Amino acid sequence: MNRIIKSAILFLVFGGLTSCQNDDATTAEYIVPLWEQEPIDDAAIVEFLTNNYFNEEEFVTPPADFNFDIKFYLDETKAGVDANGDDDILDTNQIEGGFTRTPLIDFVGTVINGMTIETKTITLSDVDHTLYILKAVQGQGVEQPRFCDEAFLSYEGMKLGKEVFDNALNPNDLDLAKTVKGFSESVSEFNIATGTIDNGDGTFTYENYGVGAVFMPSALGYYATPKGIIPAYSPLIFKLKVYGTRELDHDNDGVPTYVEDLNGDRNLNNDDTDLDGIPNYEDTNDENDPVFTRDEVTNTYVIYDGDADPALLPGEEEIDRVTDYSEVPNKITITRRIYKDTDGDGTFDYLDGDS
Repeated sequence: MNRIIKSAILFLVFGGLTSCQNDDATTAEYIVPLWEQEPIDDAAIVEFLTNNYFNEEEFVTPPADFNFDIKFYLDETKAGVDANGDDDILDTNQIEGGFTRTPLIDFVGTVINGMTIETKTITLSDVDHTLYILKAVQGQGVEQPRFCDEAFLSYEGMKLGKEVFDNALNPNDLDLAKTVKGFSESVSEFNIATGTIDNGDGTFTYENYGVGAVFMPSALGYYATPKGIIPAYSPLIFKLKVYGTRELDHDNDGVPTYVEDLNGDRNLNNDDTDLDGIPNYEDTNDENDPVFTRDEVTNTYVIYDGDADPALLPGEEEIDRVTDYSEVPNKITITRRIYKDTDGDGTFDYLDGDS
């Protein structure tokens, strides 16, 4: 699956994925509680999935010039709406060249023509919220972006009425930790491209990248905060193409951001070892002792011939592995990060105030 990316196009109607604060609010307004809004949003998403289908036939048998864009079509008959203005509700788009498209709802939990809609539960304040993630193409690259990594991707955001509010049609680097939760939790479910070809004319071809769409309840988007053309309490759709990823260390302290999620709840803001109001992923001295975190974490390199993979030692984590194919037998270099525990109390030094 190849895609040629040409000149950069960036269309931002409002502050974008990374902006979710309303600085103009001067009076307190009633906020609908999560437990009350969640079933409303879920019902709206299910209605969209029931009344719409997409161009699945192009993903099953891609035309030569197919750019792997997902397109949604309303089923006029099911919706009872004359969307194309032909004075009837007989849907003619559902059959394309003899191929009968499938309603999106039928993909939920079921693999059809190699495609599916997976559900993912995200719990906020003890209320479960469901993401519906259409996986048109999983992607064949080895890596998947973590929820707090940088992703190299293109996307298009729309409301359930299909009004586009934001897009980056050519690849952009996005810090997923700074995007809305429904976005980061969905991008992290796709694999990246297997490779990139420089076409020599300023364009690149990305091979076998992940393609899909996410349908998210408002609590995983902007919830009670209006954004541009997005009203409060709006479920959202994002179409995604995931090309690459890069591990992030937001505070450059030697500990990657995903490791700073100590309790594993994928919420970086509630991990604050020294209780100084700065979460660990933005704190260069996590436990507020005289030694900065960067000086309490080191890297080591192991080289071996590939016949006996050396075991990790206590406190070690493998972060990179490179094979030198010019050597016979192949020599492999492993980069490992070492979290020291000087006093042997079971707490790594960078989290231990009395180490």
